[in-house]
Amino acid sequence: MPKRLPTEFAINMNLYKMMILQQSELGYVNQQNYFDEYSPCHLYFVCRRPRLTIDPDFFQIDKQSISLKIRVHYNDRISEHQLKFHNNLGTVNAKLISEYPYSKFQIMTEKGIWSDAKVSPFVQSYNLNFDTSFLDLEVLYIGQSYGVDGARTAPDRLKQHSTLQGIYAEAITNNPDSEIWLALASFEQVNIMMMDGRTKFTEEELETDKNRMMHVFNRLNLEGINEQQKINFTEAALIRYFQPSYNIIYKDTFPNPAHKTYSECYELDINSVAIEMHTTEMINCQMYSEKAEKSPWHFKKFLLHSPEERRSMFEIL
Repeated sequence: MPKRLPTEFAINMNLYKMMILQQSELGYVNQQNYFDEYSPCHLYFVCRRPRLTIDPDFFQIDKQSISLKIRVHYNDRISEHQLKFHNNLGTVNAKLISEYPYSKFQIMTEKGIWSDAKVSPFVQSYNLNFDTSFLDLEVLYIGQSYGVDGARTAPDRLKQHSTLQGIYAEAITNNPDSEIWLALASFEQVNIMMMDGRTKFTEEELETDKNRMMHVFNRLNLEGINEQQKINFTEAALIRYFQPSYNIIYKDTFPNPAHKTYSECYELDINSVAIEMHTTEMINCQMYSEKAEKSPWHFKKFLLHSPEERRSMFEIL
């Protein structure tokens, strides 16, 4: 029977903040004050979804409502959806302005610009009464950025990133019907402790575990583990779970005690690490990949030791 210690610990890295944007908007991230020193952005997802444009010739307005028409581009067809909103302009004297390739638009009134937006994030900001699966993001690549004292964040690195440029170039060539979007992410650490009251342990085992338990508890909850190591194993776990097509390392080799980049987990004898993502309430869409199905919630735990050597702390029976 694989052993389990009287006290076991797991680290759950939970998605805390996420922002969706395109490469041209990276310069504005810091101005938003969304990520801060308590929730820095060191992880990012490069994603793909169908291109959205607006029909420049369709615009209806009356005292009660405004109607627009969007187009969703697929490789073999274009589907259209009509959007209807409450008219809070206080006028019906307005017009739609959009230029090729119709991915942006303005609604202009005699008082000035009422709306100046990209089609995709505009649509994503509403809960619509039809199927919006075209907003879901396919994960192509997962990466991280961490510098001295954590100074280098993902937005800084992505401004000039060779892999990102390659994905953009290939997407434009092979999938002109798609758009590349970046999902910048911050994860928070949630520590889980389990005390096994069913297994019979010797007094010596209990005494040894008592000292270990206090050491691990203090490291996780008071001192904290190394930030770079935490980012490393979170990135590795995400890559192992999503298996993005543009990633190479960690797709089949996480977890592995030979990897020094997250060795603290093994030094502390952590039982498991996990990643958890709830995206629908945060960004109003689901994420998926060729290996991970579409879902509003993604969760995956990884036992850091061989199942033949160590039982998972989440295995009750």
